[in-house]
Amino acid sequence: MFLKHDGSQPDPVYSGEVMKLDLSTVEPSLSGPKRPHDRVDMSKLQSEFREGLSAKVSFKGFGLKADQVSKPVKINYQGKDYELNHGSVVIAAITSCTNTSNPDVMLAAGLLA
Repeated sequence: MFLKHDGSQPDPVYSGEVMKLDLSTVEPSLSGPKRPHDRVDMSKLQSEFREGLSAKVSFKGFGLKADQVSKPVKINYQGKDYELNHGSVVIAAITSCTNTSNPDVMLAAGLLA
């Protein structure tokens, strides 16, 4: 619930409890690969990604055959040829998590990026 600071609501009462978090104990993670609410620890990312390519189609599996896993795709961007493989990193800037709740907005943001 959001608090309005216009006098229409009583001031909140806090417990006074202090919570501490040692950031060195937090392991970085990534969402996906298909659903943003799935979590993969960065230390397991490479192995889970490789396993997922050939795993049966599921929330983490893509069901690719062995010859498809290593098949590159050639693209031409601004007159220059590139070769992409599964796992190639392509960076696009899509900001705001609200974009993920609306597929139309998400697609538009991706095209814009």
